[in-house]
Amino acid sequence: MERVGIFLAGVATGWAVRTTVDSSRALAVRVISGFYGVVDHVGRAVGMEREHMEDLLAEARAHYESSQAGRRPRAPADGVSQDGASQNGASQNGRAAGAKPASWSDGSRDRAA
Repeated sequence: MERVGIFLAGVATGWAVRTTVDSSRALAVRVISGFYGVVDHVGRAVGMEREHMEDLLAEARAHYESSQAGRRPRAPADGVSQDGASQNGASQNGRAAGAKPASWSDGSRDRAA
């Protein structure tokens, strides 16, 4: 009779463990689902704060540049602007405005045929 009691105790223990595992799985799924919700909410909050910071920095730069505009020296009378480009489209180094130096490669020579 003792062996039957031990067997029934083992079956009952196994049944209890199995029931606990299933319920803990459902709990784990709910916890992970909640975690995804929190991550989504935090991501939106971070995005809003990033946009706010970018707006703040842009406004600060605009304010700085407008305060510096009165302090900049005027362009010389020889037709060369402050950025080094003459009025005819060539910069002081003789290249067209916006042209890249010959040492800058677009990679076309690096590609093998």
